Amino acid sequence: MRLRAAAFVILLALAPRATAVGELLLDCPERVDEGTAFVIAVAADTGTDSLRVDWLGETLRPALLPGPGGLEARAVLGMGMHERLDGDVHTLTVTAWRRGVAQRVTQGIAREPRDYPEQHLEVAQEFNEMSPEKLERIRKEQAATREALRRVTPSPRWPLPLSRPVAGRTTSDFGLRRFFNGEPKNPHTGVDFGAKAGTPVSVCADGVVILTGEHYFAGNCVYVDHGDGLVSMYYHLSAIGVTVGQPLRRGEILGRVGATGRVTAAHLHWGVSAQGQLVDPLLLMDPAER
Repeated sequence: MRLRAAAFVILLALAPRATAVGELLLDCPERVDEGTAFVIAVAADTGTDSLRVDWLGETLRPALLPGPGGLEARAVLGMGMHERLDGDVHTLTVTAWRRGVAQRVTQGIAREPRDYPEQHLEVAQEFNEMSPEKLERIRKEQAATREALRRVTPSPRWPLPLSRPVAGRTTSDFGLRRFFNGEPKNPHTGVDFGAKAGTPVSVCADGVVILTGEHYFAGNCVYVDHGDGLVSMYYHLSAIGVTVGQPLRRGEILGRVGATGRVTAAHLHWGVSAQGQLVDPLLLMDPAER
């Protein structure tokens, strides 16, 4: 039996490949652009008890569900950007257990580099001049963010395609090599939507709020866990309308567009992380909604 990895593999222009060991079959791409998410599909024998996926040092355990010829599982994984990921080929390992016996299949996935364009922005000089107090604050906020992005919980339902969080045109694409006041900074790790301050912002899929706060660069921000290592984030809000631990259904309002943090104008920065790998969220949407 060969499972076809979800339609998003095709939308992301990936080349799927099926690898089998005994009754365990893995369908995944052989090559993935950096900064891109991809879908894997697994088929296992009906008697399989549990499943484990290991990718880039992170582990998740997607649910096994009944399928036409046995049990099936799928997951969204991410290939990080070159600044955050060393090496050209990375190993994906899937392990299935049946009556205490493990069966394992592996597949090497090549990282394809992308040439992201530059973006030059002018912001208040305070964002380029870091006092020891500011640096300590930023370090604490980054630590909280890393913990949120590495969170892996069971997924209650399949999250794709993601829904657009706010109406408005895309003003900054994912991956841009950014310069603030002429100084090179980290690349853009999300997508910016232009919208008026106060415009409602909705969650892109079912999930649970895992972090909120007022951060130095991100301003008022919200992080939502969608399960199996998929986390979405919403920056520069004028108001936050949710609390940590609050469950959300797709389309519920979590805040409003603002101009807090390091910004040039009111907008929403929307980001997505898959097992801690920051990826282009637009590629996880229905193409008609992008």
